[in-house]
Amino acid sequence: MERIVLSPLPVTLDREKLMEQNHIPADSDLAEDFADLVEAAGKVLCCKTILVKAEGNADFPLPPGIRPKYYYAMTVGRELEEDEDCDYPFLGDVVRQAALDGAMACTQDYLRRELGMQSVSFLNPGSAEGWEDKLINKNIAALTKAEDIGILVDDRGNMTPWYSTVGIFTEA
Repeated sequence: MERIVLSPLPVTLDREKLMEQNHIPADSDLAEDFADLVEAAGKVLCCKTILVKAEGNADFPLPPGIRPKYYYAMTVGRELEEDEDCDYPFLGDVVRQAALDGAMACTQDYLRRELGMQSVSFLNPGSAEGWEDKLINKNIAALTKAEDIGILVDDRGNMTPWYSTVGIFTEA
């Protein structure tokens, strides 16, 4: 089974773009805090993805009519949660989500560039009708060996770090 670990992914945070997306006025006190947070996050950010080529039948249900090409586990890592300079209640979530979005974009680019996929799409448990069971998180995490990049899944399918995801990549 082919397994690829992408770590660290070349994710960068665009402060101006994030400020615009989140309606943070450039001349506000909030903008100053946000700039400090983005700078601190950029120093410790370590996004990671594991890809496992889908071969044969999975030992868990898949979305109806979907054939995966790769299973994935992805995280922004614990660094952003553990760094005291990144401890901003609401703003920290904005930055962690932007980092996870960046990790997804980098991974999709890798799939196109290095593995020849043309039109990459992804699904994670809960994103497709009939594929809502959070315990699938645990199955995909085990299949990809997500613990190698720091993702832990409890018995109910909840993952830590919180900004982590698992799922499948398909070709649309």
